[in-house]
Amino acid sequence: MIRVAFIALLIGLSGCGGRGGSFEKVKFRAPSQADPALSPFLKEVDHIGVICVTDIEPFRELDIEKVMARLSNAIARGLSNMPETTIVPQDEITWQLKDIHFDSTSVYEDTVRAALKEKLKLDALVFVELKHLQARMMPMSPNPYGGMSANAGMDLTIDLKVSLLNLNTNQIWQQGGQQRNYQPVQLQLLGGGNNQSERQLLLALARPLQRFLFRISPPPRPQTRHFELSGD
Repeated sequence: MIRVAFIALLIGLSGCGGRGGSFEKVKFRAPSQADPALSPFLKEVDHIGVICVTDIEPFRELDIEKVMARLSNAIARGLSNMPETTIVPQDEITWQLKDIHFDSTSVYEDTVRAALKEKLKLDALVFVELKHLQARMMPMSPNPYGGMSANAGMDLTIDLKVSLLNLNTNQIWQQGGQQRNYQPVQLQLLGGGNNQSERQLLLALARPLQRFLFRISPPPRPQTRHFELSGD
């Protein structure tokens, strides 16, 4: 991202040449810094891996494994804002380490950490675990006016834990807690071919992860600077 911003800056400067002694306002997008609370866990980190797991078995029409795979891909895309950092997706990690089953216990073992560092050259790992899921069908739904309507809905409660492991220093940052999401069943009729339960679970998971991604990998911000274009 730094390279892209620098190229954009050069283009802006080259288009304004020939104005001796003048200053020109140049706009460009510069990488944002991570939350200071997470900075110690990102020290000397050039390669970050992503793994999303759960021990919850598929039930009804909800494909948990599919949802977690889509979640890991979304996190990898969200981390792409980090400057000069290579993001290693879950598919590559599990393919390179076929003999390792990742869960909330194994990921902290010394042998697993050593394999992540030696075989994949990882400096850090974002580890997401869906610990609990409860789905209830409700005969009535809340309406915008504070009352209840006769439309059925699904009440979804999850317990999600997000960990950032620095594999070089063994420092660990974690956040977690329950999230609740309620959606009317009618969304299943209006949302096309996708399963409503999967979409609703992704929505419930996305909210805490968006907050985490904004802290660790905030989007580039527009910057404006005045540069002297004297040509000297």
